[in-house]
Amino acid sequence: MNKTKILLLAITGMMATAFTACQSDDIDSAAGGDANANVYNVTADVDAAQDNQPGSRVLSVDATNKKVLHSTWAAGDKLIAFVSSDGTSNTRTSYWTIAADKSGKGSTFTGHIAAKGNAKVQATDDLCFFYPADAVGKSIAPVTKSGEDDDKPYHDEVNQISNLLALNLTRQDGTAETIGKLYDYQYKQVKPKSIVGSNLNVSIGNMKRIVSLWGLRFTDNNNQILTNIDSVYISNVKGSDVFNLSTGSFVTNNPADESMNIVVTPPTGQKVSSAGGKYTYISLLPGTYTDVLIMVYVGNKCYKKEYSRLSFDEGKVYHTDLLSMPEVLPEPYVEVQGIKWATGNFIHYGPETGGYWGIAPAQWWISRRAVKLGSNRKPASNGTLQSSQFESSPTQTTDDVDLFRFGDIKNALNLHGDTYTNRDITVDKYYAPKPLIHREVDRSQAEYGDIVRYYTADKKQKYRMPTEADIKNLRDKADAIPAYCVTEQGTFVYGAYFTTAGAVRVKSFPTRVKSLYKYTNVTALVRANKGLFLPITGRRVTLSPVMGYRDMTYGAGAYGQYMTSTPGTAGMSMDFFFGPTEWNWSGNAKVQAKAIRPVWISGEEDSNHKPVLDQDYLNLQNTLKIW
Repeated sequence: MNKTKILLLAITGMMATAFTACQSDDIDSAAGGDANANVYNVTADVDAAQDNQPGSRVLSVDATNKKVLHSTWAAGDKLIAFVSSDGTSNTRTSYWTIAADKSGKGSTFTGHIAAKGNAKVQATDDLCFFYPADAVGKSIAPVTKSGEDDDKPYHDEVNQISNLLALNLTRQDGTAETIGKLYDYQYKQVKPKSIVGSNLNVSIGNMKRIVSLWGLRFTDNNNQILTNIDSVYISNVKGSDVFNLSTGSFVTNNPADESMNIVVTPPTGQKVSSAGGKYTYISLLPGTYTDVLIMVYVGNKCYKKEYSRLSFDEGKVYHTDLLSMPEVLPEPYVEVQGIKWATGNFIHYGPETGGYWGIAPAQWWISRRAVKLGSNRKPASNGTLQSSQFESSPTQTTDDVDLFRFGDIKNALNLHGDTYTNRDITVDKYYAPKPLIHREVDRSQAEYGDIVRYYTADKKQKYRMPTEADIKNLRDKADAIPAYCVTEQGTFVYGAYFTTAGAVRVKSFPTRVKSLYKYTNVTALVRANKGLFLPITGRRVTLSPVMGYRDMTYGAGAYGQYMTSTPGTAGMSMDFFFGPTEWNWSGNAKVQAKAIRPVWISGEEDSNHKPVLDQDYLNLQNTLKIW
């Protein structure tokens, strides 16, 4: 086939000047190689959008009415141009694009388009146009179906263009302008009107916005306008999915590709603010959502608003004032499947003699939660701040411990030790060798037993180690999804997030190695005391302080190994494993050091029936600025 001379693609058309929406606290709606490619000279017209309908690209807030968003084309705006029938088989490494020649409500677009290989575009072919092309590699990525879990497809990024686009809205900055550049997804599919040689005529008509826009304003528990907002978390609304250009619809039944959260973080040095009637805008994927949680972080305080059910329609704009948002305060436990779990793993922190023994100050807490790592993934003074989940062979130190041997109390901080007990630690009893056999003793003489019960027995909130039955509630009954939390230092800690299952249980483990994009940000949910987050912590073998299987980049897979107080055979404890390649229950050596997530026993309340938290726990949270 003869090569066709490369010519320009032109699109000319008028788009809407602006659109408006009415505000309601109830979220009511407002109204490969190209050497042999046939590259066509295309002329396309775009109809003018009607009043109150979404227009095109650049979004800006009206100077006098903060609920009005103006929408116009800007010079250089680009659309993806794609031949639908190419599917996922086009080997080209970048999308064909068409760009606006000038700013304004209408503009002429020029660029190129071609089918895969040297195929000709036919009059019966569907041509797909998608905005914004500049978001490829930022909030958009070509993907292909790479497998199935329980008959549910999942998709991975590819280095060639595809009719499948992964759309990611999970990280935004709250401005309409940025939405216009990266998250204002618009789509249209049309057939050519005529093709004469290398000249192709097409009428695009109106581009269709496939997202919803939501403007939010906030006040605190005293109904004071919030101005110095560090971040906003919106949980249980869809922030990512896979869109099929060929069908003009989202892929269905693919939960591994769907992230149910959006985080708004302003640019460095700036704050989110509701002063002067200003709205914080987000773009989200349309749908009906339940148990929506909005968390607003201001300094070391956090405020929340919950909705039992919200619906967002495609292409519409919503405005909501979140008034008198209650402040979120720490709680002693979180309940999942009827079990009351501590809001953190059991840890030791601080000086070896004394220090803090008890519940970690956050559910995501792991030892070495933030360490500077060099390119070799070893500590370096000028390295990148990361958690120990990305450190090569991280070493535990006595001032920061989250892994313990079975029943060991006296020598728990001997990281080279091999001490454990074969006595029953599911009961409120303690043991010591007399002189060799472990016999029951008073708590004041204890060397072995349930270390959690031992260190919390005199506290206002009391806990114990979980039993096999407790952990199996999570493993066999609870919803479980891959998740991560952002620490107070900005590092990421990965793990599993558990909630009480509904009619149909959700379990998304194992995840496969190097699939961090499948993990959902649950920081806000965890802080709001909704759901249980267990970090991937690995384990220490006997006589070694090195934490193995904590490294999330390890090819064989990292895992969380959570110990129960239930013994297996002699010298073994029954443990729960989960991670990229793990979801199992097995007996393991008691001399291994493992994570413990305690279970709440009882606690004190004040005159208003609010839990009284232990002062050392609160002091640790405040000192480390966890809250």
